[in-house]
Amino acid sequence: MRIARVIGNVYATLKHEKLTGIKLMVIQPVDPDGSAIGKPIIVADYLNAASGSLVYWIEDGSTICKIMGIKSIPLRGCIVGLIDSIDMKKMGKVLEG
Repeated sequence: MRIARVIGNVYATLKHEKLTGIKLMVIQPVDPDGSAIGKPIIVADYLNAASGSLVYWIEDGSTICKIMGIKSIPLRGCIVGLIDSIDMKKMGKVLEG
């Protein structure tokens, strides 16, 4: 699992048929202190995360298929948890979700 911040919604006028009814979000992977890592990614969101939320996400299409009971899905990432906060006592910092 990795940490990311939700930075936006994806609106699609046309989707692959297996993505019908699946909410798509844009996330920015971050390190534990909140600094951006890499490029933003489009992922599935089954937890109704809001823009600005701190989330756990996985980058594994086969796990998503197992969770949703689907044979194959054209996605590589999925939000799997919502983070309230990360408390880093040694650094004296708290990252809010």
